[in-house]
Amino acid sequence: MSSLVGTHGQLGANSCAALGQASSEPLAGTAPHVTVWICIEQEGPWGARPVTEPGLGAGAGDALAALTDHDTVTALAIRRVGRHPRATGARTVMIARSDLTGAWLCTRDVDSDAELATVLRDVDLDAVMHGHVPAGWGQVTESVTLICTNGKRDVCCAIEGRRLIDELSNIADHHYWECSHLGGHRYAPSVLLLPAGLVLGQISAAELMQTQTGHPPLTRVRGRSCLPAAAQAAEIAADPQVPFGTATAVTLETIDEHRATVQVQGLSGSTRISLVHQDHFVPSPISCNTVPQSRSHWLPL
Repeated sequence: MSSLVGTHGQLGANSCAALGQASSEPLAGTAPHVTVWICIEQEGPWGARPVTEPGLGAGAGDALAALTDHDTVTALAIRRVGRHPRATGARTVMIARSDLTGAWLCTRDVDSDAELATVLRDVDLDAVMHGHVPAGWGQVTESVTLICTNGKRDVCCAIEGRRLIDELSNIADHHYWECSHLGGHRYAPSVLLLPAGLVLGQISAAELMQTQTGHPPLTRVRGRSCLPAAAQAAEIAADPQVPFGTATAVTLETIDEHRATVQVQGLSGSTRISLVHQDHFVPSPISCNTVPQSRSHWLPL
């Protein structure tokens, strides 16, 4: 049996997620910096990078590549929890704009790869990034929870992501989607809440339920994707002066490779957070079957 997989489908001692947990690596400030998330339903088995592999059709793939040719725009494959028959062409597509005060999520159903290509080509990305919902899309008010289960990218995501889904199915009446790689296998299970762009790691079912009531355990929060890493860490560190999730502005006042000063403004006041960029004292692998290495994190002074 692989040392990455233990008994009963649990993580093996040499898996990147097990080693990451053992190293006590901080999670704050590790969320990907993404303003716009484009999520495309893709049933059937996934490869390591399902949104760039065959399966969307050439026209849709080209349109998606054009939309994601931006530093803060990311595409995810999503699929419904359960059995995964091969796709028929009918899909649900979501676009979320993550923002501290103006986040939104919209969806659209398409019946074919050709329609998907047309719909994606018609998206005005500049308008979306400035807060405008695309014409013809339906804006939704409910949050969507995505759980990474992309095992072909890293086995930890499959094991921990599916374990979390199984736990949730026993205690929660809530709609979850599986998704492709969010970044950070070693933080599995890795979870994304849209449209907030809230990224969580190493989280249990009970803690995720707590998060969905508006009270995330801060030790499981990687950050909000609309912010860069230092600002993500500062928003977390500002609690309780500015309770997490209530910030209306997070402003990088000064930053260089070693230090940063961030102003966190909330509804009832503000606070200034000073941070240092520092190597974690225990090396760990970024992914399974890679060499352990030190990584730097933004830590509050």
